[in-house]
Amino acid sequence: MINVQAIKKQIELSPQSCGVYKMIGDKDKVLYVGKAKNLKSRLSSYLRYENLSERIKVMLSQIVEVKTFLTENEVDALLLEAQLIKSLKPPYNIVLKDGKSYPYITISKHDYPRIARYRGKFKKDEFHYYGPFPSADAVKQTILSLQKAFLLRVCSDRYFSSTKRPCLEYQVKRCSAPCVNKITKGDYCQSVKQARDTLLGRNKEVKEQLLSTMIKCSSEENYELAAVYRDRIKFLEQIQMQRTDFSFEKDADFFSIAREEDLACIGVLSFRNKKNYGSTPYFFENCNDHPDDEILSTFLVNLYNSANIPPAQIYVSGFVTGKEIIEQALRNVTQKPIKVLCAKNKKEHSLLKFVYDNSQHSLEQKLTDYKNNLEKLEELSKVFSLPNVPKRIEVYDNSHISGNQQVGVMIVAGQEGFLKSEYRKFTIKEEISGDDYKMMREVLTRRFSGKIKDIIPDFLLIDGGPGHVSIVQNVLEILNINVPFACMAKGPYRNTGNERFYMPGREEFTLANDSKVMLYLQLLRNEAHRFAVASHRKKRDKQLFVSPLSKITGIGNKRKNALMSHFGSVENISKASLAEIQSVARIGKELAKAVLKHLNNKE
Repeated sequence: MINVQAIKKQIELSPQSCGVYKMIGDKDKVLYVGKAKNLKSRLSSYLRYENLSERIKVMLSQIVEVKTFLTENEVDALLLEAQLIKSLKPPYNIVLKDGKSYPYITISKHDYPRIARYRGKFKKDEFHYYGPFPSADAVKQTILSLQKAFLLRVCSDRYFSSTKRPCLEYQVKRCSAPCVNKITKGDYCQSVKQARDTLLGRNKEVKEQLLSTMIKCSSEENYELAAVYRDRIKFLEQIQMQRTDFSFEKDADFFSIAREEDLACIGVLSFRNKKNYGSTPYFFENCNDHPDDEILSTFLVNLYNSANIPPAQIYVSGFVTGKEIIEQALRNVTQKPIKVLCAKNKKEHSLLKFVYDNSQHSLEQKLTDYKNNLEKLEELSKVFSLPNVPKRIEVYDNSHISGNQQVGVMIVAGQEGFLKSEYRKFTIKEEISGDDYKMMREVLTRRFSGKIKDIIPDFLLIDGGPGHVSIVQNVLEILNINVPFACMAKGPYRNTGNERFYMPGREEFTLANDSKVMLYLQLLRNEAHRFAVASHRKKRDKQLFVSPLSKITGIGNKRKNALMSHFGSVENISKASLAEIQSVARIGKELAKAVLKHLNNKE
């Protein structure tokens, strides 16, 4: 039943003004965060029990107290609510399942600029930014086409400075190899300028330049070079052909929402520089109790920030309550005037319909995936005699080489697939020295006594054999954790398909090679193994790259990176003169002397 007293107490204390409220459960766990134009009225609505959904009734049965925060206006309430939801991740709020920021294409401010994809905060002193693009695939395909058309490098500055011969990108005609002077600096920078013009939508001017150069080379009987420019024109035309039939004259984003059951999908279609950058879906759970405009307003405030700069115009399907509040909130976040608009003409209506159709299709695919995963989980619960269909499965694995760079990992899966944001890595203590049993003991102990100890899974899958059963059982007993688990080991010949399963109080068993459950368990185990090996390699590579520069007082990461970018290797730095080292930014005479002395006792 509802904790009426906790709600009534807060109603008495709350004024009839704007603010944010938190529903708090046992152990100070925040269950829900909401905003209100009138806090007293909003909290009073929770006492009308017959009007509440089952999900909200369950939440209210768990609350211990309610806390409120007053804000000056509705804009501040919207911003505070979005901030609290993002940081606290309350389980009963709308859950964003795909919240990655828009990716961009960057071209570095370097003597020989590099083209790359990028997410995150802008570094305007280091890069030119183009986009945003709505998906990583759109960025990948655009960069590939630009590479083919303009032969731009994609390697890191460190690799560029240290390499002695052209790489595979040059061999397959996707780079002009400026690293080994296969192209002059002037010609390379001209290619970079043409690529930048293309990203800004100046394809026609670039094509005319390339065509003029091709004709000139042909008239001079330099047919090989003319063929190069001919191919560039062909690839440039392919970039143009990638655009859909949709176009829009102004920079704008179009949003539409599709809903079914407790799931919602917001589709985004972006236009920049009159170019269509395609659409991408964002999925939300726990949506039954929230209208479309509330979901959309929360999404927009979280989506746009200093890195994801919105266009001046945002189009939404249907009427949005309080769009002026959303506009002001976006202005506060981005320092730009933003207009939230509804479609007024045929063109705008057709674009919003296109976004909605794609959102509906994506939602249907997601629900199909949910259904398929649910069937596997239901079968898994029968095979392992679980009390309920698992919502959260954790899989554990270790990786090391002869006891070095030891790492343990945890991956998480559920009805929606792999939950990669929930993955965890555990650096193992050196003294354990490659003992798989001790490694597993440490990983599980840290997992169930660390920061996420209150998140209890429904099932554990351990990559291991019968010897691991007692280890896992002992750790769980000591920590008073009651979670069913199984250890999964490959067959006697270490071949996939003959896996054996071990559980406490049960004889070892196996499953049919082609059964859905066996294939699903192999998928889980393989993903854990992939993550473990990748984490181990990253740790190993980092250890191998411990630079002698790190031991020099006054040389931090920025100065170290500046030196490595300039010279390419520690060996080249040790051979440089005092003046050459001083020429690097933020390296003074005394520091340059210290570098040389440390590397080779050279004054």
